[in-house]
Amino acid sequence: MKLSIYVCESCGKTSVPKRLICPACKSTNFTTKELEGEGKVYSFTKINVSSVEFKHLTPYYVVLVDLPTGERITGRTLDDIQIDDTLQLVDVDNGAYIWAKG
Repeated sequence: MKLSIYVCESCGKTSVPKRLICPACKSTNFTTKELEGEGKVYSFTKINVSSVEFKHLTPYYVVLVDLPTGERITGRTLDDIQIDDTLQLVDVDNGAYIWAKG
């Protein structure tokens, strides 16, 4: 699955998700760049007890994923993971990035 990143047309800073204003230069002009949805696990935490809306998923992991462009994004996965594992983006559920071991 592809992942969209947003590139400021003025300074080149990348953002995920899209921002209204570039935090580096305050520009409001962005272009979209499509990437392969792949990244490496930077950090994670295992959720064993969750709120009612996510109870059906437990246990699951909240994960910080480093993208090849240098961005770091949050998501979740049901797979057992370790630091530096490669993950593939498999879905975007209501704005949440869903990853699987790749």
